[in-house]
Amino acid sequence: MQLFAGLEADGLAGSNADFGPSARITSDARLPRLDGKHAKTAQFDAIASNQGFLHAVEDGINGVFRLGSGKSGPLHDTLDKVLFDQPGPPLVQRKFAAAGRLDLTPRFVDVRNDVSDCQCTKCAVRFGISTEMRAFRRPARTLAASPRPPHPLEAPDPSMAIKSDRWIRQQALEHKMIEPFSEKQVREGVISYGLSSYGYDLRVSDEFKIFTNVNSAIIDPKGFDERSFVTVQAPSVIVPPNSFALARSIEYFRIPRDVLTICVGKSTYARCGIIVNVTPFEPEWEGFVTLEISNTTPLPARVYANEGLCQILFFQSDEICEVSYADRKGKYQKQQGIVLPKL
Repeated sequence: MQLFAGLEADGLAGSNADFGPSARITSDARLPRLDGKHAKTAQFDAIASNQGFLHAVEDGINGVFRLGSGKSGPLHDTLDKVLFDQPGPPLVQRKFAAAGRLDLTPRFVDVRNDVSDCQCTKCAVRFGISTEMRAFRRPARTLAASPRPPHPLEAPDPSMAIKSDRWIRQQALEHKMIEPFSEKQVREGVISYGLSSYGYDLRVSDEFKIFTNVNSAIIDPKGFDERSFVTVQAPSVIVPPNSFALARSIEYFRIPRDVLTICVGKSTYARCGIIVNVTPFEPEWEGFVTLEISNTTPLPARVYANEGLCQILFFQSDEICEVSYADRKGKYQKQQGIVLPKL
């Protein structure tokens, strides 16, 4: 019945066809005899057993109505729509694909509820599209009328892109974003530092402030007591168990106005239970980095000076910020050495 309704809607009905309750086409013996009551069942039974069924129906209707080129296109679309809009067994889909009746353009569709023609793996999981269903493709005519818009799960988000080694090198050499700057990663005999694929591994200097409870001081961010730590300058330092130390970077940073950085620890230290926590470098901040080092183990831990400690990742926004760290005169701007908490 869907077939006959489609033909009538496309203006293909004529005096030689009866589209009534017991819809039959009787004017030409070449056409299959389809009762409306059993049309759907007969259609899929015929498809499953004979790949030429759709060709026979199409050729027969063309002969009955003597359709010209202006009508044959809508007829072809109507027949395809009747076939391809039915869920149908995978066998039908495979037979028509093998017969060349399915367009092979790389666009996929969920034939159960037509929720998406996306081919990404996320949508396959989200909508439960099986492997056989993903192999089924709609005719190009159906898709050409309404081009698929970019899918939200596929579309890249350009608002905050991580920057590559090429960009970091250019900014360091031309705009002194990092001084001193190591263009290649140094790894032989040391904990690595220097330029990496999408970041920069900074080095820790030989000056450390290790927290101690010898003086029974209280850690108060609004009134920091310098008796809370001892200062050590050495090629390496021992951080006591479950303790904490401050240090500074060897490199001096100048962050561009449209860039924000995030600091993450290095794998070598992380595997030893040594965690580095550094807050983001804000747009137009500059200075030496104050590094916070935690020993989370019940054992003493050694940290090496003049070697890599953590990695800086650079993210560039799609627009310039309205107010930068320099504009609001941040309290840690152009800091030198190890800077203690300020209010």
